[in-house]
Amino acid sequence: MFLKLLGTAAGGGVPQWNCACTLCSVSRIDPQRIGPRLQTQAAVSADNKRWFLINASPDLRLQIESNPQLCPVPHLGQRNTPIAGIVLTSADLDQVLGLLLLREFQPLTIYATSLIRRVLQANSFFDMLTRVSNQLTWVDISPEKPFSLDGVTCTPFALAGSLPHYAKDFPSQTPGEASLGLIFDTPDTRIAYTPSVPEITPQLLKFYETSDVIFVDGTFWTNSELTRTHAGTPLARAIGHVPISGDDGTIALLSGITRPRKYYTHINNTNPILDPQSPEAEFVRKHGWELGHDGWQLS
Repeated sequence: MFLKLLGTAAGGGVPQWNCACTLCSVSRIDPQRIGPRLQTQAAVSADNKRWFLINASPDLRLQIESNPQLCPVPHLGQRNTPIAGIVLTSADLDQVLGLLLLREFQPLTIYATSLIRRVLQANSFFDMLTRVSNQLTWVDISPEKPFSLDGVTCTPFALAGSLPHYAKDFPSQTPGEASLGLIFDTPDTRIAYTPSVPEITPQLLKFYETSDVIFVDGTFWTNSELTRTHAGTPLARAIGHVPISGDDGTIALLSGITRPRKYYTHINNTNPILDPQSPEAEFVRKHGWELGHDGWQLS
């Protein structure tokens, strides 16, 4: 299995365009210390030739051009792509806006729950993906039902998250279809990919315990992190993210998980673990965790 992290930041990236906090400022002035990060995006392949995107971030065009494995090649003609499909784990804007960057009459296959599909089909922006016949193919997926990505078995499972704010009033919401985690399996490797974790459940612990590598929500260090930098913003748990620190944070709750290599991804620009010289980053390393970084690849 080949899996590549094309971006590891939360929405807005690092540095964030409208933020002059210490971390963003250091990233601008001293990128060797706090490296810039694109918004969270991953890709998986069984043969390093046909790739499946995991969601479609707003930074997708740059992420494709920065990774030769995802670029077209001249000997296959003027129009071609190694991107065989896109798996959507939610309808969040940070996960779907990149689809609009793939609108150049390219046939696309999108794997999503029926709820996520209906939310996007209800928005006229996404009609840009259906301007010619057979341009877009939807494949409905459901929690606990494995499907094949050309040699990689993908098993989605339901998370407790809900539809994003722009779709909060969407009718006929189907329980368990709004937010997914993913398990990727080949005969010799299992990876759990969960960049958004609203709560640690027994099922999630079981998936982590049986994986070789896990990618876990690293959005916030504390529950009140956003409110301290931007008054009036919600708590981490209120927007579906278990923080890293504290007795009820992911380091403590996952302390018994010892088999897999443990990586944090989807790291917000306010999170002090971004600075490798910070005590928070040292705390993470001391407890056996690593930070996923843009360009990281398992092969």
